[in-house]
Amino acid sequence: MPRPDLAADARAELAGLAEAGRLRQRPVSDAPVGRTVAVRGPGGRRNLVTWASNDYLGLAHALPVRNGATRAVRRAGAGAGAARLLGGHAVHRQLELAVARFLGTGDCLLTTSGFQANLCAVTTLASDPEDVVILDRACHASTYDGVKLSAGTLLRFLHNDLDDLARQLLRTDTARRRIVCVESVYSMDGDLAPLAGIAALCAQHSASLVVDEAHALGVLGPGGRGLCAATGVRPDLLVATCSKPLGSQGGLIAGDAALVELAVNRGRPFIFSTAPCPAAAGAASAALVQLERHPEWPAELAVTAARLRDGLRAQGWNVPVGETPIIPVIVGDERTALDLAARLAEAGHHCPAIRPPTVPEGTCRLRLTVTRAHRPSDLRKLLQALGSPTTNHQPPTTQG
Repeated sequence: MPRPDLAADARAELAGLAEAGRLRQRPVSDAPVGRTVAVRGPGGRRNLVTWASNDYLGLAHALPVRNGATRAVRRAGAGAGAARLLGGHAVHRQLELAVARFLGTGDCLLTTSGFQANLCAVTTLASDPEDVVILDRACHASTYDGVKLSAGTLLRFLHNDLDDLARQLLRTDTARRRIVCVESVYSMDGDLAPLAGIAALCAQHSASLVVDEAHALGVLGPGGRGLCAATGVRPDLLVATCSKPLGSQGGLIAGDAALVELAVNRGRPFIFSTAPCPAAAGAASAALVQLERHPEWPAELAVTAARLRDGLRAQGWNVPVGETPIIPVIVGDERTALDLAARLAEAGHHCPAIRPPTVPEGTCRLRLTVTRAHRPSDLRKLLQALGSPTTNHQPPTTQG
């Protein structure tokens, strides 16, 4: 049997992606990403106002955060040097304890990324072939991959559909353990999970609950403590990231101290990965201090996001109703989304097109994210550059 030509197969697959308008490339910026991003292209270097940052509170380049990172490097070096279980530093543990206090949980575990945090959470809890993990269909890829790596069986329920979740729980009542995984805020539509109803069903059917608060921490709830805190829901494990609310990098798993300790001992993605760099942990700790000092920030961010969302809907764009800084402008097909993103780049705005497989067919979009770094003039200029969908041959807006 001839040896497969992997490079030729790859070129053919890439050509198919390009023809379908789905070829992705790595953008190159030669300056820090803050309110603006410096993009190099055929016309040279350009500074664009970015609407693609998850640094919701604008802390990634705040002076206290940078100082916190510098202090951590001086204390612990630029790299962690080893996995946490071989050579963890005090700066990592200090962040974990601070997050646990902030969230009111028994303990917290820091991982190298939010993706890794979901892998750890799911594989820790679903450790037996008789376990079942029930996901909302819109859950992040990391949660799906966590189920694949776990010993459990994957089931899904219709997005935010409590009746379908109840059906899945009833059909699995003989499982050893059932773990329901949801996100409090879904990353592509910015919609909220009905957490109170989900938690009630889990209690009724003796199921465990894992909530990914990646896009809610720092944005929703009292002082930015997330949607779980806002709704009074206490999941078995709460997953979050440092990259979104704290302007740094790393994943977080919070919950009962015994469950977190179990993740330390069973979470292979944590055990066999080098620890996060000390600078990231130091920066996250400094950012958390800033968030605690400014509990008004989430409400201020919500006002700015509402202003942009209302402006887009008033101009006729297909923007779902929402209350988070994630604002999808749904345009339909790949080519329309790419063309619109290119036109906005010419007008000085960085708004990447989101295409399948990230979103379903026919729902390509610009996914705008508002941060505290955005100025009122940024919103006005973006709305002016977008105009109305009739001038861009878009489908009519969907209200509600």
